[in-house]
Amino acid sequence: MKHITALAACLSLTTALHAAEDPPVDFVKQIKPILADRCVECHNSETLLGELNLQNRELAFRKRKPGPAIVPGEPEKSMLYLALTLPPKDKKAMPATGHRIPKDEVNTIRQWIKEGAKWPEGKDGAVAAQRKKS
Repeated sequence: MKHITALAACLSLTTALHAAEDPPVDFVKQIKPILADRCVECHNSETLLGELNLQNRELAFRKRKPGPAIVPGEPEKSMLYLALTLPPKDKKAMPATGHRIPKDEVNTIRQWIKEGAKWPEGKDGAVAAQRKKS
């Protein structure tokens, strides 16, 4: 029994150390491309669906009647994350059109929010919709 307890403790420690070694999520390299490819086409200054504009930090964190889109440190209170995890047939599930965002990318968004949702100002933080290839 002692061996099983010791093994479980070692596995827990190894998992915790591995998680601590993972670098923080990089907004420019990991989050911005997802937002540009899948979100900003509808959530911008012109269309402003759901009162949400994801073109830059200031607009994304602006107060909204439906509640905050992003709550730094709390993905489970962040509508951005929650909408991505709803069942596809739910009318609030995002993206509303097209294919679902892959689970690994949704998990990256979750981790980014959990880490504090660091979003740079200026050019690095500006998100423009990617042009769709015809």
